[in-house]
Amino acid sequence: MVAPNRRLGHDVRMIGRFFGWILLLAGGAVLVRDALAWRALHVVSFETFNSLWFDLSGNSLGIFRGQVLSVMPWLWTIAIAPVLSLWAGPVLLIAALILLWMSRAGRKRAR
Repeated sequence: MVAPNRRLGHDVRMIGRFFGWILLLAGGAVLVRDALAWRALHVVSFETFNSLWFDLSGNSLGIFRGQVLSVMPWLWTIAIAPVLSLWAGPVLLIAALILLWMSRAGRKRAR
């Protein structure tokens, strides 16, 4: 019988691997989109989280920005705006690799 602690650890690793693969696919899709834009326009333009969010749901970005600015304007200028201005592709890929590395299967331990 498997101890409850070991089963929970397996479930957490499985969820981590699932989201790691999702982030890896999303990061790859953003990089492919950047490459296709470069090929079509002959201009290097990186997809930021801000433009990615605006393309997916511009209204929700505006609502979120308005709510944050009305409650805590310092949070927008110090933390959220700089994060949204990052290049989305590499950040998603790095987050995916870290998540996949942290949720990798453990080595068999000698008893």
